[in-house]
Amino acid sequence: MMTNNSNHLVCFTIGHSNYEVQKLIDLLKLHQIQYIFDVRSSPYSQRNPQYNRENIKLTLDKNDTRYIFIGDLLGARYENPDLYFFDRQIVDFEKIRKLESFKQGIKRVRGCLDQNNRVALMCSEKDPFNCHRFALVSFSLVKEGVIVKHILENGSIVTNDLLEDRLISQYKIDYKQQTFFEKNATKRDAVEKGYLLKNKDIGYSQEKITNVIEQ
Repeated sequence: MMTNNSNHLVCFTIGHSNYEVQKLIDLLKLHQIQYIFDVRSSPYSQRNPQYNRENIKLTLDKNDTRYIFIGDLLGARYENPDLYFFDRQIVDFEKIRKLESFKQGIKRVRGCLDQNNRVALMCSEKDPFNCHRFALVSFSLVKEGVIVKHILENGSIVTNDLLEDRLISQYKIDYKQQTFFEKNATKRDAVEKGYLLKNKDIGYSQEKITNVIEQ
């Protein structure tokens, strides 16, 4: 059995998309995942009922993978307007990360990793780049010293570092071109800006709820 090195904790993520459930199981087995932490705020889907909370738990149990719902702590949907950007009706991930409930969620994941378990965060979005499991949750795990790897549809892995490079590319953030107001800008500054812009693109809001599914 593969384990995490105590000095190099690794957490995986995966999106179930509209896969046949056996495909998800195969991907999890490929990477020897033992625990699934479901980070969906609403773990139900009319289009893909095989991933409804009770159904997927039963399926994973039969395949020796433990299912843990944690969307109440690490989900991305909030109705409280105090947790939105002051100028926009979109959930502010920075404010979410400061919530004690969110911190407890990160602590639970970290605790499972500390026991040398193979852990994956699960949401619905196929591409981690467009999901809060990257822009919200992985962000915080990395801050905790955890290495995050995202499982793709074909079974390959993309690292969180590569997704951060993609942020800089997508938003055309040229941190190397210094200005009078940004003399000390670094790549990390550019990445942080990219996370903020991604937050505003994918964050939950009542106005665009039809475009945000099972986040």
